[in-house]
Amino acid sequence: MNVAMKKVLLKNGKECILRSPKAMDAQNLIEYMKKTAEESTFLLRYPEEVDMTVEDEAYFIHGMNESPDSFMILAEVDGRLAGNCSLSALGSRIRMKHRCNIAIALYEEFCSQGIGKAMMEYLLEEAKNMGFEQAELEVVARNERAIALYQKLGFKTVGIIPNAMKHKDGSYESLLMMVKAL
Repeated sequence: MNVAMKKVLLKNGKECILRSPKAMDAQNLIEYMKKTAEESTFLLRYPEEVDMTVEDEAYFIHGMNESPDSFMILAEVDGRLAGNCSLSALGSRIRMKHRCNIAIALYEEFCSQGIGKAMMEYLLEEAKNMGFEQAELEVVARNERAIALYQKLGFKTVGIIPNAMKHKDGSYESLLMMVKAL
């Protein structure tokens, strides 16, 4: 699904554009995924695991934009990609189709400016408009900044998955499962 372009004013007074991705964004999104994976240990993959081609990513973007129950939102500041978030239905069966899963990431340099909150508020608004009744996410248990945002937006922790992620050095991360009624 495509979302309407939306402009938001950030804490620093700059304008942020929230919009659906286009095929021409594929290369930037691949670079973004690699860089954010390098910057943060809170994401699910290492930079070298971002192995899709520009064509693969353009195909993925097309699928998201054509999907009736999934979408992606890009955030741009000064013409630069700052972050993205996405929503995917958890299932098409009657007993599951009221639930959606969400994910979000930002370049580190764009954190704490209000972009994450703006993206999440827009995503949750669109999720509700689509008929979803429950939004769900997983977050690394020590990612205090993200957890604080999710709690501010009304998410509640409903469980912990111990040792859900394993780093190259052998250490583990637990994930919190968080849910928000829409």
